[in-house]
Amino acid sequence: MLLEMLAQQQRVAQAGLVTAGMAHDINNHVQMISGSAYLALMGDRPEEWRQALEKVQEQCREIAETTRTFLSFVRRNESAAEAAFLASDAVEQACRLVDPLARKHGVALEHTVHGDGSVSGDERMLVQALVNLASNAIRACAPKKGRVAIEVSSPTPGFCRFEVSDDGPGIPEDLRGRLFRPFSTGHASSGGNGLGLFIVRQAVRRLGGTIRVRTSPQGTTFVTDLPRAR
Repeated sequence: MLLEMLAQQQRVAQAGLVTAGMAHDINNHVQMISGSAYLALMGDRPEEWRQALEKVQEQCREIAETTRTFLSFVRRNESAAEAAFLASDAVEQACRLVDPLARKHGVALEHTVHGDGSVSGDERMLVQALVNLASNAIRACAPKKGRVAIEVSSPTPGFCRFEVSDDGPGIPEDLRGRLFRPFSTGHASSGGNGLGLFIVRQAVRRLGGTIRVRTSPQGTTFVTDLPRAR
């Protein structure tokens, strides 16, 4: 119960990081809808109307999907569904949530899926873990407007591997030994409470997996291995 309360608090905190960028994105979509509607009104041929309305429909779908993903992420879920889900779906949701934060800091966000597979458990736990790792990576390489990559692969039979990498300065040596302990943070000045990586590790454990980190002055990679669904 305590873990779920902490996880919910962390989701709300993470949501706060991306809302400003998300609001900017939605405003851009609305401007494009308005422009397309104007073109439809000014057009005098059915083909022009069709193209403008297709653009309106496309932007509305994008807003609806972004909003659905965001609300699903922050909403309290008393009865989490334990079911099989695609690894690529979890990555897509995480990227949709952190993409506004990446663009706000001028960081390139990439994701690649090699040999997609299914994972069993509460999908939102994995999404939260990926959002947390990616948000940390974005903040780590933001000063030099670097690159963050999320990659899914299956190097070991029966497992899905999720790697979140950045080209930031690496994790300070004094933090490495207590990285996953509660209240250990390198982001205190930006409002970090030191629970993020602790919750990530607990989520990975509940999904039956393991997590480890590789870090150097050239960047950091968090590697998570989760068992495939039967």
